Amino acid sequence: MMSELLNLAVRAAKAAGKEILKNYNDYKLYIKPDKSPLTTADLAANDVIFKILEKSKIPICSEEKILPFDERKNCENFWLIDPLDGTQEFIAKNGEFCVCIALIGKDGRPKLSVIMIPFTDEVFYAERGGKIYKNGKILKSLEYTSPLFLLGRHGNSKKRIKFAKNFGYEYKRIGSAIKFCRLAENAAASYLRLGPSSLWDIAAGDLLVEASGGITIDLKTKKPPVYNGENLLNNPFLVLDRNSVDFLDEYINFIMTNSYLK
Repeated sequence: MMSELLNLAVRAAKAAGKEILKNYNDYKLYIKPDKSPLTTADLAANDVIFKILEKSKIPICSEEKILPFDERKNCENFWLIDPLDGTQEFIAKNGEFCVCIALIGKDGRPKLSVIMIPFTDEVFYAERGGKIYKNGKILKSLEYTSPLFLLGRHGNSKKRIKFAKNFGYEYKRIGSAIKFCRLAENAAASYLRLGPSSLWDIAAGDLLVEASGGITIDLKTKKPPVYNGENLLNNPFLVLDRNSVDFLDEYINFIMTNSYLK
């Protein structure tokens, strides 16, 4: 059953990627009440994902159509999707945007996930406890990871750059949840997010990193994040690739000692 759902999610992500690219050079821009941008590409991707995932009869929570908490809290499973993660990057035409789909279980953790990167036609997907795949092939882990720390395209990076320099990392800016894909394939070692992010921004990437041997840690609970709570925002979190997990305690100690969460 789970593989059938994963295949359905992969199909939905690929269809959404096609819709996004159809709108790449011709779209309408709207501004949401929270001042964030929304395009016809977001809406087209959302529509096609709903059309495909609704066949599973599992409730869907999307950035563009939020499932109320009263419904989410009683779900055995629900889909958590971001139809176009990185709308600002889509508008900037830098290619750093993606489709994120995760199936969240009763425990609040992702059971399967897909990230599709339309611009490079890359599809990463995994089930909990299974292998991670990229474009239909098992993603082979590397024994060495370049000392690269990832930053987003936006927000204040002063503390995070200090973190990177303290541990001898070079740093690179990448938009959207693509960062999780690069961590999963050992192209980068670490990613630290201190500012606000939404549940649908990271759930899919969390499982991909986990399936590759890495880890995502909620810096307030010191446990993997959960995605079925009433609050739609994540706590600050740290992500490490498989070759960096041994440094987790050292990194958390530095973050806490230097009051990064205040």
